[in-house]
Amino acid sequence: MTGSADELNRGYFDDMSELKQHGGKGMSDLLSPILFVMEDESKSFWCFVALMERLGPNFNRDQNGMHSQLFALSKLVELLDRSRMTA
Repeated sequence: MTGSADELNRGYFDDMSELKQHGGKGMSDLLSPILFVMEDESKSFWCFVALMERLGPNFNRDQNGMHSQLFALSKLVELLDRSRMTA
């Protein structure tokens, strides 16, 4: 891996800044419990980065990630409700 730690961190900050521009409201609600439990800002930051890599699509302005998850949830509820009705 090339580049200094500062360059690497700057790259992640740029990524997080881009995420913020795409509607990252409520992220502090996700970060607060991580920081409280881990009690270390550096570890909390990297944990938050990993979480955002997974949840990032939920924060897009077009809400595509959120819509796809809600659609999957509605299909699951429909399937479970149907099986309950026939039991």
